[in-house]
Formats: sequence, structure tokens, C-alpha cells
Amino acid sequence: MIRSGNNILENIDRVRLFDLKNYLYRKGWKQYATNGKKWQIFKLDVDSDQSLELILPGSESFIDFRERIQQSIEALSQIEDKPVSEILSGLMVENADSVKLRLQVPDSVSSLPIDDASKHIKAIRNLFLYSGCSEIKSFPHFEQPLPAAQEYLGDFKFCHTFRGSFGFEVSSPIINEQEDRDLFELPVNRRIVERIARGLVALDSAVRNDDPDILISSYERALNARMCDALAQIGLGGELNFGVDIDWATILEPSEDVVSFRSVTVGEAQVSMLSYASEKLKIVEPTAQQISGRVVNLHCVANPSEGSARRTVAIKVDHSDHGLIEVRLALGPDSYLRALKAHSEGRELVASGQLQRKGNTWSLDAITSVQEGQQSNK
Repeated sequence: MIRSGNNILENIDRVRLFDLKNYLYRKGWKQYATNGKKWQIFKLDVDSDQSLELILPGSESFIDFRERIQQSIEALSQIEDKPVSEILSGLMVENADSVKLRLQVPDSVSSLPIDDASKHIKAIRNLFLYSGCSEIKSFPHFEQPLPAAQEYLGDFKFCHTFRGSFGFEVSSPIINEQEDRDLFELPVNRRIVERIARGLVALDSAVRNDDPDILISSYERALNARMCDALAQIGLGGELNFGVDIDWATILEPSEDVVSFRSVTVGEAQVSMLSYASEKLKIVEPTAQQISGRVVNLHCVANPSEGSARRTVAIKVDHSDHGLIEVRLALGPDSYLRALKAHSEGRELVASGQLQRKGNTWSLDAITSVQEGQQSNK
């Protein structure tokens, strides 16, 4: 019976029956007998006269499933003459990519402020979330996460934090047993992790060559603006250095451009590069467009009819390319009164001009027309 520390026992809970069977197949074992859903026997031919047998549960629904898996791992440890921890490590990366993030804090620090911890976790979540967004649409920036990308997060799990430098681990299975997947396309979980790895490679190259365009120009296959922001925020905007390590699932070889990626450190220089790239990726050059949306803010510090008064309006626009955005307009007296009337009557405001984004701010400039629109249903 395993008598090692709790971390080994906890890791056994991460081993699925599907992963253990794949591990056995890869090691030369063959399934040769089953008893319905009760048990299945695997056999390994040692030589012409000797073979070994391993009995696995038929499903994960049995009460003693974990105990049976533990016994199988102990048997494999003896058969392969390897420590249980090494067998477990092999099983955990059999069918799951593992991304480990280590905050580099002094050895004397034994705790993190709870507010900081929540920021780290939120940033890590956003890194995977917006990587998923770019797997759906390769935009340089996303105002809001795409709903479909939210669904991808269901397969990504925060594992037990590990000792040393405050580590966080995110694991995701590559292949599910009942999944009917396209054999000619990488699973989306793997593509999300590869995009992160590819972005870190581009970031490292951009810093070493002092060339931010290496990072900026690679957004279609690497980091979008939100991913840049998330990476910077994992280290609280440069306050803490952190390392990123990736253990690739052995069941599926990574793409050629990231197969050699193992680890990278993100520090002050990297955060500076990420911040610059993010700002550039958020820029949308002015284009002539007509927009319509609900008025959500009106501001005028003086009489709106006075020529010198500064009149600004913000409308919420559901844009076909950029999603739900808030656009600011600087209006003349008549147009401002139309906006005020539209707001009071619950109507949309329709405006034409040059739509652009700088940083996180959208604006409509060189406005040529402002009209009341249809009744707003929001």
C-alpha cells in the first residue's frame, strides 16, 4: 500500500481509467479478457514462457475504484522497478497537458495576500479564456470573451498547488474516451495551450531582439491583447517574476514550432514588452461606419445649447466585428439634443463617422450625421 505523502495520494485522484489503459497500451500491454463492466485483464508478454497480468476495474463507477487504481499503480511500480511517484508522473501527462506557473518570491515568504492570490488566479483564467477566443476568431483584441470560449474552460482544471515559489498548475485532457474527434485536427484544448506556448516563444524572441513587432505580428497564432494583459497581470504588472513550464501529454506530439518548449521566465522586461504589444494590438484605425446603439451616458457641464459647451455621449453598440462596445461621441448642440431625446424615449441613436479605438477607448470622430433610431429593446 502506498504510504507516501499526501501529494502522491492526491495525484492518484487525477488518474482516469482511460489514461491508465492508454499507458498500458503504450508500454506493450494487451487487453485480452473482460467481464462486462466488472473487470478487464491486461497481459504483458515478458518472454516466450512468461507473461504478467494486471486486472483493472471495468468502470470508474465502483466504490473501490480509487483503491483498485492505486493497487495497479503499485504493481506497475514493482514491474517497471520505478518509484510510485515516477509512475504517477507518467500517468498524469499521458493524456493531459500541464501548465505550471511559479511565482518567484523570497524563501522567507510563506503566504500571499488574499487579494493578490485572487488576482493571480483571475489572470491565469483569462490567459486560457482569451486563448480560446483566438481559436474561434483570430482577432488582435477582444472587448469581451466569446461565449463559446467560456465553454472551453470546462475542460481546464486548477490542480493542487505545489510546493516551491507558490506554484499553480492548470491541467487539461487531450482526448476524452467517448469523444468523436477529427483525427486531422488538433483537439481544441491542445490548441489553446500551444497558442500560449507559441506566444511565450514570440515574447522571448521579441525581448532578446528588442523588436516588439515579433510579438505583435504573431497575434493570429500566438498572443492577442487580452492574453498579453493576462500574462502581465499574473505577475501583478511586473511586481513579481514568474516561470511558466509546460509538460505536454505524451499521447499526442505537440506541433513542430512548440515541441521543444519547456519553460520561460516572465520578468520586468517581458511585462514591458507585453504592455506595449497590448496597446498596439488594441488600436483600430479609423474607418467610416454607421453605428447604432442604446445611449448609456450623456455629459455636459454647461447649457447644451451654448456653442462652447462640451457635450459627450456614450452609446452601447453590438458591433458585428468587435462585439459589445461602448463608443464615445462629441456632439454639437442639435445632435446632443437628439441623443437626449433618444435616451428619454428609449430609442437607439444612429450615427455615422470615423470609428476607431485607442487603448481601451472607442470613439466616433468626424461625425457626419446623428439620428434617432428604433425603439431599444435592451
